[in-house]
Amino acid sequence: MPLELNLEYYRAFYYVGRLNSISKAADTLFLSQPAVTQSIKKLENHFECKLFSRTAKGMILTNEGEILFSHVTKAMEELMTGEKELNRMIKFEIGKLEIGATETALYHYLIPKIEAFRRSHSDIYMNVVGSSTPEIIHMLRNGNVDLAFAVSPIPDAEDLIITKVSDFRDILIAGSAYNNLQNRIVSINEVSELPLVTVEKGTSAREHLDLWFEEQGILLDPEYSVRTSTTVLPFVERNLAIGIVPSMFALELIQQGRIFQLNVEKVIPPRSIVMMSKSDSKMSLLCKHFISYLIDC
Repeated sequence: MPLELNLEYYRAFYYVGRLNSISKAADTLFLSQPAVTQSIKKLENHFECKLFSRTAKGMILTNEGEILFSHVTKAMEELMTGEKELNRMIKFEIGKLEIGATETALYHYLIPKIEAFRRSHSDIYMNVVGSSTPEIIHMLRNGNVDLAFAVSPIPDAEDLIITKVSDFRDILIAGSAYNNLQNRIVSINEVSELPLVTVEKGTSAREHLDLWFEEQGILLDPEYSVRTSTTVLPFVERNLAIGIVPSMFALELIQQGRIFQLNVEKVIPPRSIVMMSKSDSKMSLLCKHFISYLIDC
C-alpha cells in the first residue's frame, strides 16, 4: 500500500543516506537527532525492512535502502530545483511577462520603460505583442497577455482595471514643399484646405481627430488614409501631404530637419495612454512588480 507519510520522513532519509550520518543530517535539517532517527524508523516499519546499517564508517544504506534512495534522490533533486527556481522568481531574477500594446502606446510610452526595466532585470523574458485595441483587450481577457496598453477612451472595459500612465499630443507635420507654412501660425481652416494624411477610420486616433475637427466646424477628409501612424511619415517626408501623428513618431525626423512641426492656432487636445489589467488576484508577482515599477519610475 502507498506510504501516506510526511515528506520530512523522506527528507531525513535522503540526508542520512547522502551524509552517512544521523547527526550531520540533523544539523543540515535543523532537527534533533532523535527526530531524524524517528523518521527513519517510521520508514523502516512501514516497509518492514532495514534501510541502514550502523557501521564504524557511519550509516550505510542496505540493498533495500539503496533502491529507495535512488528514487528519493531524483525526487529530492527535482524538489530542490523547484525551490531554487521559485526563489529566483520571487526575487524577480527570472520570469516571463506577456504584454499587448497598440502602436502609439508602444512607441510613446512602453519601449523606454521596458528598456529601463531590463537594465536591472536582464533575465526576465518580456514578449510584446502589437495589435489593435480590441485585439489586445481580447488577449488580456483570454489570459494570452498579462498587461495591455492602449490609448483612451477604452469602450466596454468595465471588467478591467484601467490606469492612466501618460499623456501625449497629436501634432501636424510637413515637409520642405510647405516651407511657406514654417515660422508662422496656421489657421485650422487653412489646414483643412491642404492635402492631409492621417490614420484610417475605425481607429481610436482617427475617431479623436474626426471629433476635434467637427468641433471646429470642419469635416476631416484626408487625401490619404493609412493603417498606422508610422506610415504617415513617408507621405510627409516626400511632400505628398501634411501629416497628423502623435509627437513621438515625428520627433527624430524633426530633430534631423527633414520635416517640421506646424504652429497651428488651436492645438489638438491631448490623449491618454492607459494600462489595462485583470483583477489583482489573477496577477503574477512579477506582473505586480512591473506595474509598481511603471508607477514609481
